[in-house]
Amino acid sequence: MILRYKPHLLQTTMMVAAAGLSSPALAQATDPVTPPTSAAQAAQVDTQQAPEDAIVVTGTRGAPRTVLDSPVPIDVLTGDQISDAGTSGEVAQALQLITPSLNFPRQSNSGSGDAIRAAQLRGLSPDQTLVLVNGRRYHTTSTPNLETKVGRGTTPVDLNTIPVNAIRRVEVLRDGAGAQYGSDAIAGVVNIVLDRLDSGGSVGISHGLNITEPGAIDETLRDGRTTVLDAKLGTKLGTDGFLTVGGDYIWQEGTNRAGFDEGGQFLTGGSYTDPRNDRFFGERLFKVGDPKVRGGHLWLNSEAALGDATAYATAIFHSRKARGSNFFRWPVIVDGNGNDYLPPNLPNGLDGFRPEGVVRNRDLSISGGVRGDVGGWKLDGSLSYGRNWINYRLEESINYSLGAASPNEFLIAKIRSDQLLANLDATRELSFGLAEPATLAIGAEFRRESWKSTPGDPASYAVGPLADPATLGLQPGSQGAQGLTPEDSRDINRTVLAAYAELSANLAPTLFGVVAGRVERYSDAGTSLAGKAAFRWEFAPDIALRGSVSNSFKAPSLGQRGISTTVLTFGEGGVLRRVGTLPVDSPAARALGASDLDPEKSFNLSVGLTASPLRGLRLSVDAFRILVDNRITLSERFDLTGLTPAQRTALGLGTYDAINFFTNAVDLKTRGIEAVADYRTGFAGGSLGVNLGYSYAKNSIRSVDAPPPELAANGISGGLIGLEETNTLTTAVPRTKLILGADYELNRFGGLLRATRFGSVTRVFDFGGGFTPSQKIPAQWSVDAEVSYKLFGETTLAIGANNLFDNYPDQSIPDINGAGNLAYDILSPIGINGRFVYARARVNF
Repeated sequence: MILRYKPHLLQTTMMVAAAGLSSPALAQATDPVTPPTSAAQAAQVDTQQAPEDAIVVTGTRGAPRTVLDSPVPIDVLTGDQISDAGTSGEVAQALQLITPSLNFPRQSNSGSGDAIRAAQLRGLSPDQTLVLVNGRRYHTTSTPNLETKVGRGTTPVDLNTIPVNAIRRVEVLRDGAGAQYGSDAIAGVVNIVLDRLDSGGSVGISHGLNITEPGAIDETLRDGRTTVLDAKLGTKLGTDGFLTVGGDYIWQEGTNRAGFDEGGQFLTGGSYTDPRNDRFFGERLFKVGDPKVRGGHLWLNSEAALGDATAYATAIFHSRKARGSNFFRWPVIVDGNGNDYLPPNLPNGLDGFRPEGVVRNRDLSISGGVRGDVGGWKLDGSLSYGRNWINYRLEESINYSLGAASPNEFLIAKIRSDQLLANLDATRELSFGLAEPATLAIGAEFRRESWKSTPGDPASYAVGPLADPATLGLQPGSQGAQGLTPEDSRDINRTVLAAYAELSANLAPTLFGVVAGRVERYSDAGTSLAGKAAFRWEFAPDIALRGSVSNSFKAPSLGQRGISTTVLTFGEGGVLRRVGTLPVDSPAARALGASDLDPEKSFNLSVGLTASPLRGLRLSVDAFRILVDNRITLSERFDLTGLTPAQRTALGLGTYDAINFFTNAVDLKTRGIEAVADYRTGFAGGSLGVNLGYSYAKNSIRSVDAPPPELAANGISGGLIGLEETNTLTTAVPRTKLILGADYELNRFGGLLRATRFGSVTRVFDFGGGFTPSQKIPAQWSVDAEVSYKLFGETTLAIGANNLFDNYPDQSIPDINGAGNLAYDILSPIGINGRFVYARARVNF
């Protein structure tokens, strides 16, 4: 028997304490005296304060607070910091460089995972972090990528759809926040506040490339050339309003860190004996690294008076085309009868070929609203819409089973998702006889979400005439990825209703407290309740104890509900096998015990100390523990070959040889500690800033559900979760991250030095038959440096390097290096691209 902890008592307690539900504001105040009326209004602050003094509203709609006197830990990052770190034009990459609790793995050879990369907070799943833009929920990506390692099967927000030059500041709330913001805020919240210029603007350009010497090939490479061009402009709207517009464009060439082939024909069914394949021995055949990218953004942020009220609007459009490579295919392959075969329609003849995945990712976000005072209440109503389109194609590929009739380009799938969001928020001050008024915030939210997948070209999944084992037995479907079939396509939607309330107050001159609660009703996943209580007690001058207790939740995404893929491959004896990842509501999945997905539930505890013993010095240490029940993950792949044809037909599995599906089978525990120290002072006639950031987060599995009885009843053994998924959940991300940084400014000169230590990770493979190799990738340091000079006026030039000393992870061991071709594991937190050098210029006007 497995005992599972459920936080029902906390839910009840918090709901009674809050006497209601909570509001979704995480942002800055519009006025250093007057509390914000809503998340959208709170996002419109215009402050130039240092991060430790920045005014923020974190988990409360009450009076504005600073980072130091917040009851929960927050990192506040300025737009300049993001811009300086965002030399690649990627917001997620910039955040990883300067935020100790956030990681951004860089996948390769993973289809759509090359283009849509997910960031992690506190080592948890990427879809357990909620992202807001100007205080409003931002939509997620549409594809639950099944080919990545970290974030496999999740549909998080793609942070890189947001332009770097649009950002005025970023607030990273490191605490469970479902009671304040709703679903997905188990690990915390990232709120991105857009710039608000009412005059002037800027133009910038940066260019960089990798100059590196990977030990696996012992030669100097120059690749990954990246150019980013951006501009923005502001103007007044009326007396107090503004309109800020901007955009950017990114040109990025790919990188390649593949090793030399050591006889890897077996990787794609190549022939060991044919001399037409032997000639490739010792060559660099694969391409492992970043894809080639072309893309850009257009955006606006605006605000204007509307009588006694204020109207506001934002919009972001993003388009990105990424071209990545799949594994190399040898020209001569082995057919289903064990004979050498040269397909007549190879894209490059006897040179072999690498199928190229081309992912077109487009994204649109529009939001607008009106706020004002009515009857003593500060009201804010808004409407937001977000959409993501994914178009996935293959080029330089073939369907072997179609022979000479096969095309070389295929549409694999089209996927899109939509989110329509309506909010109404209200706040007012209440007098309870305290020294200062308390603040009550209430509100409601309506959300409609939809998700649709469209099949690929028929040739991408066709079982051609040459697939017959009686003849050649060649593999069907396009090489590199096989398209969605008509049976795989889905079109689903749901509605979400939410209500929230929050009460915050200074209970005493040195004690601040907040209680909050929220209820969300999903048309497909039932009702979820969340509550939170947080406090800050300054028990000595400039030294405070803070803490929180809460529960949060994450509803299953529509992509996890609806994704369906089919892979056609050959098993023992050249027998064609049809393997599917099936929706949990499909008859085939139900026959093996799949059930409706439930929301993930978390119980969060946090306690910390903050101090400011010297002017300019900020210290904080926070410890946390997070219990997650019903973690949504992919099951083990269940082999059906032991079932007779009659059994499969009776179970509705007649067309499948193996399947897997999403499940709530795992309960997890994450515990950790985070420390931040910032100090700024005058030094040698200039300004010196030093900082330290450290995070530790350990994930462990508390329990795994027993396999459903339908499996054993049909003679299928094994558990719901296998070795590789266990590795993904526990040891595939670094437990520790340390950032040491310093910056200095003197007259026109500036300099930056930053050293980051990423902890070790472990890679585990299960190749079947008891062959389960693993490798620990040790901790690594990366050093970044930059110098800048202000030429005249507001023109600044800078040169710098990321990973200055060109560090690499250990090379992969022979058991997992793909016969030498996969020299470095892309799981490495330091990446596999080596040193990146750059120069940039910016003109402000």
